[in-house]
Amino acid sequence: MKLSFSKERATGIFHSLAAMSAVLLCLSVGCDNGTAVQDSDPATSTSLTAGDDPALPDASTANDGLEGEVADQPDGKTETLASHSNAPAESAPAEDNDGLADAEKTPAPDSVDDTDDPIAATVAAPTKSQGTRLPDDFLEGSHATPLNQQKTVLLDLTEKRILLKARVCLTEGLLEMLLCPHQTKEHESILSTEAAAFTVHTGLLALGCKEGKAASYDLENETYTPASGQVIDVFLHWVDVAGKLHRERAQNWVRRSRQHYYQAEFKMLPRDLKLIPDGNLRYDDVNQYLFWYGPMTGDELTDCLKMSTDEKFQAAMRQFHKEGQEKPMVADWVFVGSGFYEDGDSAKQYLAEGGYMICVANFPMAMLDVTTPSDSNGTESLAYEAATERLPPQDSEVMIELVPRPAKKAAQDKATREKTE
Repeated sequence: MKLSFSKERATGIFHSLAAMSAVLLCLSVGCDNGTAVQDSDPATSTSLTAGDDPALPDASTANDGLEGEVADQPDGKTETLASHSNAPAESAPAEDNDGLADAEKTPAPDSVDDTDDPIAATVAAPTKSQGTRLPDDFLEGSHATPLNQQKTVLLDLTEKRILLKARVCLTEGLLEMLLCPHQTKEHESILSTEAAAFTVHTGLLALGCKEGKAASYDLENETYTPASGQVIDVFLHWVDVAGKLHRERAQNWVRRSRQHYYQAEFKMLPRDLKLIPDGNLRYDDVNQYLFWYGPMTGDELTDCLKMSTDEKFQAAMRQFHKEGQEKPMVADWVFVGSGFYEDGDSAKQYLAEGGYMICVANFPMAMLDVTTPSDSNGTESLAYEAATERLPPQDSEVMIELVPRPAKKAAQDKATREKTE
């Protein structure tokens, strides 16, 4: 199956998908011709400019962008934009008992003793979401055009960007994605969205983005070819627990994985070394190496250095500690484009809908992928994890901003990065 497809074929397929989506939306919730634009016609999106399509805003009349937004941070630092009163919202209360069967209703306080009647049930008290919320006026003054009925994907031709509504679904652990569609890969993605992946893809085509190819591994020759395509800068707008609005590069929420083994060859252990039974520092007498799992803290390093005065051993412990320090993600995301799957007479399926919207592990189904190796075959080969300390609480609202980087600037940035790495 060929996952890289021509622009002509892509526009035709996206046209069909968009049309089907519009029909389904009309049947289920009714069309609102005055408030939202259905998914863009890809036949015009590939070379679309402001004013080409009457359904999209003219660049000359669109607003300059989101109110209160600041310039990009080239060094990747978070910048505070504004302060808002923003207490975490409460979740919906539990359903009323009137809709339950008699045996499931909550008993009156004095009518049933729960210890005597195992059938008695108690409706759980409503829980509060710890997530933060974007201010209600976040999009005020913006003329970005919704690309779907739910208004979760917006096209801003003036600023040349896509705005995408999402929520934090994971704050700790190894990652395969930065963003996935709702109810797909939330257990290994920081963010999830109610939007369809093909709608975002269509928006990127409308901005003139060029698709590339997925990363590939040649096991026989032990070679790796990174993902290619137009570089897409990803920014995150979010509110902290103090109510301050921030905009930062998505790379700040991701770091190199430290959850793996660190090892050093020792054909013979130092004579004065006494390993702690069931400790994290262990010796493989078959392969003859010392190994340690996960990041080593400063206190753990101090304890290990006390275990032996052998110079080689002490150098190995310091190396374990150094390798386990936090390393921020520096790789770019590129517009791979994903692909389609067709099984017999069934309709073609856009592969990114399976969870592969913005990936940090290399997948052939990725819509956006990183330009560095991160094998998805097993946790030991995953390159990235969530930068927990930098993330807002789970369920927090996030507005994702996708900005295509001009090809010339992307090449210059790549050359600069290669010189410094």
